[in-house]
Amino acid sequence: MRRFLVYVGISCCLLLITAFIFRSPLSLAVANLYLTQDQGRLNCLEWSVTGFSEIHISKVCFRHEQANVVGENISLTPDLIAVQSLRVEQVSETSTQPSKPLKKLSLPLLNARPLLLINNAVIESTQLRQPLNISINETAFNTFDIKGDVFAQVTVASDTIKVNTHLSSAGFTPYFPAQIQRVSGQLSVTFDGIQADLAANLKAHIVDNSVADCPVEAHLSGGVSSRVNVNTLGANIDLSMLDMRLNGKACKGVMRLQHSLPADVLSTSWQLSVPKPFSATMSQLEIPELRLNDHNDKSSIELNNALLGMVQQTFSANLKVSHQHELGWLALQSKLQIEDSRLSTQGDWLISSASLGFDDAVTVQDMVSQGNFSLSGKLGEIIKVYLTTHTSIGELTKAQAGFDNTELNVDTRFTVDMGHLETELDQAFEVELLKTDMTAERYRFEDVSGKHILIEGKLNLNAQQKLNGALDIEVGSFKRAQLRGKDIAHTMLFNSDLNETEFAVQFDGETHLGLVATPQLSFRHGVLTSTGRFADLLTLEHVLHLDELEVLAKQKIGPQLNELDVTIPDQSFLTLQPIIQQLDPKLQLSEGTISAKLKGDMTARTYLFDMTLEEGGILYDSHYLSGINMPITGRMQADQITIEESLVGIQEIRSGAVIENVQAILSSYGGKPMLSNISAYIFDGQLSAEQVSLSTDDQRFLVEAENWDLAVIANAAKNAGVELSGRVYGQLPVTVIDGKLEIHDGKLNNIDVGLLSIENNQSVEALKAQQPSLETAFGMLERLNIEKLSSDVNMTSDGWLDLGVQITGVNEQQGQPINFNYTHKENIFQLFRALRLSDEITKEVEKALN
Repeated sequence: MRRFLVYVGISCCLLLITAFIFRSPLSLAVANLYLTQDQGRLNCLEWSVTGFSEIHISKVCFRHEQANVVGENISLTPDLIAVQSLRVEQVSETSTQPSKPLKKLSLPLLNARPLLLINNAVIESTQLRQPLNISINETAFNTFDIKGDVFAQVTVASDTIKVNTHLSSAGFTPYFPAQIQRVSGQLSVTFDGIQADLAANLKAHIVDNSVADCPVEAHLSGGVSSRVNVNTLGANIDLSMLDMRLNGKACKGVMRLQHSLPADVLSTSWQLSVPKPFSATMSQLEIPELRLNDHNDKSSIELNNALLGMVQQTFSANLKVSHQHELGWLALQSKLQIEDSRLSTQGDWLISSASLGFDDAVTVQDMVSQGNFSLSGKLGEIIKVYLTTHTSIGELTKAQAGFDNTELNVDTRFTVDMGHLETELDQAFEVELLKTDMTAERYRFEDVSGKHILIEGKLNLNAQQKLNGALDIEVGSFKRAQLRGKDIAHTMLFNSDLNETEFAVQFDGETHLGLVATPQLSFRHGVLTSTGRFADLLTLEHVLHLDELEVLAKQKIGPQLNELDVTIPDQSFLTLQPIIQQLDPKLQLSEGTISAKLKGDMTARTYLFDMTLEEGGILYDSHYLSGINMPITGRMQADQITIEESLVGIQEIRSGAVIENVQAILSSYGGKPMLSNISAYIFDGQLSAEQVSLSTDDQRFLVEAENWDLAVIANAAKNAGVELSGRVYGQLPVTVIDGKLEIHDGKLNNIDVGLLSIENNQSVEALKAQQPSLETAFGMLERLNIEKLSSDVNMTSDGWLDLGVQITGVNEQQGQPINFNYTHKENIFQLFRALRLSDEITKEVEKALN
């Protein structure tokens, strides 16, 4: 028996020695015996007993399909498990089998166990941007203090795990977006196996530089809470306690826009808030309300019932924009919807303002604008845009231009090719319709003002980049100084091919003038037809019809060019009658042909002109001019007129006395027209003058009388019973003052022997009857041979002619010398009007007119 016990003891010792020697493989075998394939396998285990109550594990290796774990220098005592080094490496291969739903935590926690201390734990994973280095210290049962790249406190209970961590930990930094410049605060997570409750109190500074020269800063502070279901991957997030402030002061575009608007209209400081909790899953994000307010609560942008579908790529929301300012207010609402990359949105707006002012001197009073819009189409491809708006403005002014009680309507339908928007902007738009109309009760442009103006426009741009449009303008009335008009209507059609290398617009228009008038002239029912082309230069061609008058005009307008070419083609002189008659109702045109040309630069105000009147006839009161031939060629620069010398002629002038074959040289001097070398045939003799100015200036000139027949002069007076013969010559100094003609110190003298015969003259016979003593004296004048005749000639501006006649002669019957002085005063204007020659003039004019 004793021997048996000795053998048993020896066998046990040998067994223990063998077990100790082969402790590592035996430990691995036993451990892997109890571990399933899903739980993992031990690959290595090297341990030794270092004391009565201490075991030292120099290395342990554990492999799982998800991770490899290696621990080194591990000390186990009844009170503490101390791990000097622990490395956890996630295996890149992931399981393709669907994960099982998680259950509520039910952890078999042991209170009678040693505490855990890991001095250096390294966690590596392809999902980590850099390895994570931490230390773990279990300060109390199931309470762990984590330090290193992450600072956190973890408390484990049988049904929950609680984590408190510092957001400023270095381990979190690589996972924050680059826009986050700084973040700090605490994050608390409570996990029950299915649901995680997160609560954070944080501060963050964010700078977004995605837009060039437009950095936007965001400052976040406050509380964030969330509840996440791990099985459904759904979360409820509450940002109502988070203060989010945005600042765009460094954005150049925002600052330029702010400076261009009135003060306090656009703010650079905004606050973003999410007042209600929202939900998020892997398939959709639903936000009940999101608000963006400026710092003074004058502007707000609100997004309601926003729903973002991740799988179907859908988005829908209700958008509201409002702005209140001392200048007015704006309200916009829209419903946004995106499904399958197709956009569909509709909305409307309303703007009201009592007064608006802009930097470019534009002011708007009492404005109300409302309208609606819609966008539809596939994002990145073709988007259709419909826009309709109606705007009423009490008063619109800019500098010296303005409109009162203006109504503006815009209706447009166009498409935008998003694919060409950045690369080929000219190919990106197709305008199906752009229709505008504007009306105003009153308007003014600098020194032009009037009542009622209507402007209507239509435009179409098709896919082939063919542009077509129409413009209609109606003006009720206008006034500019003494120029007035009414019932003006203009219609224009234009087209262009935007595919052409050179941009050009062709257009045709027609303008109807109801009435255009000055105090002296008025035109009714004029028609102006225009064609033109706009490219590098604007070229225009006009045809103007005023009654029967036709005027052609051409224009070329460019940066350094403003040419005008006006032509009046050959036409009847009578086409000017409506214009001439307004200038002077006594003036009538009877015959002739007129043509004219004017060409020059409107900017330099320099023109060349050429006008011709052939065989013209003019009746003025009882004065008739016929056979007028007047070529005029000259140059006009600014207000100076230079007329080249040309010969003008008038076949006949009937004005009491008949003047025939009038000829003169027409020219100019000092910018004023003048006639020189004037000659004419009158009283069977000649009349001439050296120079006569045709301006309104006062002037003096000398009229030469040569070889006038006294018989013709006496016959013109139609004085019955008086016969006069002989010829005279002389000089008549003429003075023109304020357009009225006077003769001072004129002189006429006889050339040869003449005859004066008075017989049965009623005036003489009546004088003899009254004074019988004069009968002998008058008897001496009955047949008087005139040897010398001289007369002083004076005439006042109202037509009173004074003749101081001195006659020396011999009575033919008695041979007695006679000296006879005679003073005669008569209004020749009235005399000429009373002459029967006026009847002949009337007959000639009526004959010409018929």
